[in-house]
Amino acid sequence: MRFLLPGLVALATTALADVTYNVVGYPDTPAGSFAVEIKGKTYKLATTPTTFPLWSANIAGASASSSYKYVKLSDTGAAVQKESFTRSFANKKATATVNEFFQRQVTQNNLPKVPQVFKDVRSNTTPNFDDSQIGTIHVTADPAIFDEMVKNPLDEERKAIKASFRFINANNVYSVEEVKMKVSGHGSRKFKKLSFRLKFDDDKGETFFNHPIVKLRAESYDPTLIREKLYIDVLNSAGIKTTQGTWTRLYVNGKPYGFYLMVDDVEPPFLSNTFHNGELKPKQLGSLYQMGSHVLGLEATLQYNGSRTADYHPEIYENKNLGANTKEEPMAQLISFFKDLQDFNPALPGGAAYWNERLNLEDYLRQMAVEYLGGTWDGYWWKGNNYFMYFNPTTNVWQWLPTDFDSTFSNGNLKDVEVPYKQFAASRLRRANKDHPLITKLIYKNKEINAQFEKTLLTLAKGVFNPKALEPRINAYEKMIQDEVKWDMTIDRSKNPGKTLGYTIDDFHKSITGPVKNVNNGIKPWISYRAKDVPKQIASGKNALAAQAV
Repeated sequence: MRFLLPGLVALATTALADVTYNVVGYPDTPAGSFAVEIKGKTYKLATTPTTFPLWSANIAGASASSSYKYVKLSDTGAAVQKESFTRSFANKKATATVNEFFQRQVTQNNLPKVPQVFKDVRSNTTPNFDDSQIGTIHVTADPAIFDEMVKNPLDEERKAIKASFRFINANNVYSVEEVKMKVSGHGSRKFKKLSFRLKFDDDKGETFFNHPIVKLRAESYDPTLIREKLYIDVLNSAGIKTTQGTWTRLYVNGKPYGFYLMVDDVEPPFLSNTFHNGELKPKQLGSLYQMGSHVLGLEATLQYNGSRTADYHPEIYENKNLGANTKEEPMAQLISFFKDLQDFNPALPGGAAYWNERLNLEDYLRQMAVEYLGGTWDGYWWKGNNYFMYFNPTTNVWQWLPTDFDSTFSNGNLKDVEVPYKQFAASRLRRANKDHPLITKLIYKNKEINAQFEKTLLTLAKGVFNPKALEPRINAYEKMIQDEVKWDMTIDRSKNPGKTLGYTIDDFHKSITGPVKNVNNGIKPWISYRAKDVPKQIASGKNALAAQAV
């Protein structure tokens, strides 16, 4: 069963109440509580089993013109902690606050818009993916079962555990009695701060605002926790269908667990909602494959290795939805694509027409442009990793789907991603059995597709991937999440297995503007470098062609 309260005004039922106050908070003791202080007088707030950790009260005689602050109380009702600032209503005629969070001064942020370079293909944003605010997730699970799961994070075959789930943001309280929760990711499992996957019971009609599955990404590689969210912003600007993300706090069994980026998971429900307006059922969807380089020495290059599924490593090319394939040969459709790619001669005319019949070429080129601009060392271009391919049965072409963007904006110590794109593409050809032919044959060798790619690359560099377009957003994000990042760093994870990169709040700020340990470039200088370098690359190529013509 789920409970959905659209704003805590739903709790205000007393006729004499003038203002309803709502705050999310965790008391220090089981019998502790919260209160609101108005004009020096304290009024106790209450919670219920279906709304905790949200505390609310209708205060008769209160006025939206009065300032206020929230107070944490002991089990005897004594003040334990008062907010260090005073709150006030922006709307002096308001009858209720939004759901605020104790000791967090700003609930809803005014984020500068990112320029929309290509048509926006996002569906309507659901309340849980409102990126102007930080939500709170309250999970309750059997402590012993949960602890056993997180103490053995490398067990990828472990079944999900059962947990209750509650999500609270400014205007919503959403509760589900049971979700399935498990550790997610691959390399992220080796860190003390773990990522999680939450699956709602879609068979019972329980979806999280029409999202049956979400992931909570720990962002352990990124000292800023901004890179992945900003990369999603750029993908949206480029008109690319992709997973969305927003930040949230996670509490498990009433204890702080961390600050996370909540994102969609690429599964059949996501495909139906994103590509088919929710109209196709799972059995009507096309085939879906997840690509990764999780096995040492292997990459999802898309090279043709043979006509049978057995010719390909199942952890590099994993079938996630069968589509028109058989259980005996689940990779048949994808192998056909590999064979077409192998047989394609990039020197012949008609390259764009050939690939438009097989692939959403324009979308793919935009994604490769963003991947190059973003210095995405853990994607297809560099590593053959972190992407899906979906055969859309409506259009009868393949759709490229990127995923997992924490290793972006040159997050790492890899100099390869800094070189001109043609040099980078050519370097794929020099590696034995690790050519990435969907780049080298299309973008690098085919003149027609290369011209389309360069036009796209330049359009995105001028339209969005530059300091003028992105720095206002970065500055807003830095201000928005700095207290949450600092809070996350205070959580004791010493008993968890795994490693930590030991980032500090200074690293959080410094990695926006410059290099820190393990991260070669700051976000802002990387954007500035690419914005200046890409036009030079393209102009240099055209000058070289002109010289050859003479």
